[in-house]
Amino acid sequence: MASQPMNERVEAFCRRLTDRRIDGSLAAAKGTAELLRQLITSSRLNTPELMLGEVKRVGLRIQAAKPIELVIGNIVRRVLHIIREEMEAEQEEQDDDLLAGAGAGALTPGGGDSVGGLSKAFRHPGAPSSRTLSLHNLLDQGAMDEALAGAAASLSPQSSAQLGGRGAAASPGPGARRSSLDEKEKERKGGKAAQWDRKQEVIDGLNDLIQELKDIDDAIASQAAEHIHANEVILVWGYSRTVLAFLRRAAEKRNFEVVVTEGAPTYQGQQMARELAAAGIRATLIADSAVFAMMARVNKVVATAQALLANGGVMAPVGMHIAAMAAKRHSVPFVVLCGIYKLSTLFPHNPAVNFNDFKDPEDVLPLTHEAVGIPRRIAQETVARMQAEGDESWKLGLPASLPQLTIVNPSYDYVPPELISLFVTDQGHGFMPSYVYRQLTEFYHRQDFILDKRQLDQLIG
Repeated sequence: MASQPMNERVEAFCRRLTDRRIDGSLAAAKGTAELLRQLITSSRLNTPELMLGEVKRVGLRIQAAKPIELVIGNIVRRVLHIIREEMEAEQEEQDDDLLAGAGAGALTPGGGDSVGGLSKAFRHPGAPSSRTLSLHNLLDQGAMDEALAGAAASLSPQSSAQLGGRGAAASPGPGARRSSLDEKEKERKGGKAAQWDRKQEVIDGLNDLIQELKDIDDAIASQAAEHIHANEVILVWGYSRTVLAFLRRAAEKRNFEVVVTEGAPTYQGQQMARELAAAGIRATLIADSAVFAMMARVNKVVATAQALLANGGVMAPVGMHIAAMAAKRHSVPFVVLCGIYKLSTLFPHNPAVNFNDFKDPEDVLPLTHEAVGIPRRIAQETVARMQAEGDESWKLGLPASLPQLTIVNPSYDYVPPELISLFVTDQGHGFMPSYVYRQLTEFYHRQDFILDKRQLDQLIG
């Protein structure tokens, strides 16, 4: 379990998320990764099972503090994947050691140094593995079974007995595993803290993840020249740090023009246009409502996203759906710049996906505007008239016919995958929405796709 100071740091981070003192998905991702690194390095998590459980517990607590930030759950899944990869590597080493001890040299004609592939055939069916089941694996399994039968027939009785007992030795049952944990618990009580041999490798993996987050914008911008060509007209929506870095890098080798929408109601597109002009890039500022009219002379739309969902759709800044539909209508490529840390295992229909965060309505209409005061003034006049007439029904509520004013200021739009042409990530390659499923299996373990058991219950029933 995490120590008391660690729990205090987790709660302090959660309060900062809830109070909106941590702004933006990248800041939330960095904070989560650094907190989980502190958890693993400072606490006495001496077995991978304890490490998995504690990382998941702390991760769910952080995610609950701000559900709209799906990147928090993504970082937790990445950390869990790192731990499971080290568990698998340890299991494979045990396989190879067992084969070496059982006289595995007889399995190959040249002395049997290359037993890594065949050793996987001896793994007990119940042994844990984080490898994704694929058609390739299924076809290989038959060859492995034949090799296993032939190898077992050629071994001595003693070696065959050792291989026959492989499953029980490498994949202990619940009772044996519990005994092992009990022994480690006794060692800790006796002052001997047995450390997992691969804990340092997990910490190194976390360090690489944190460095990856620090280099996100540079990694995406390094691909700019491959996607932006000479004399193109690029349309961007509002302000984005990632898009700005991408365009600046492209301007080092390409000459192009940028059309920038204002991005109401914050109008941060005006800042985007100023910074592009300061970088020597020709920029044209337009109203959001002029997107469809301008799309005919645009060669490409470059956008960013709050989250990349499992079906290939994205949560994007509000208004982006309009731009995507206009691009589709005019056959203009719609390119999304997105760090792989934003890749989520959730689908848009998942109950855990909170699609919107509502900002201050005063950004849309100031409270001092006369339109805000009209419904309030009419309500006060109505109450005064009813009191003068001796009508006490106003205490039960005012008539529904009175004018009301509701101001809504959402932050995000959902852009479906059929409107997106390409994703450009920090992993050095682009891919289409139909390829998102492959990215999920590469960066996350299937057991961690759904972190919360209660969430799973909601999905299946």
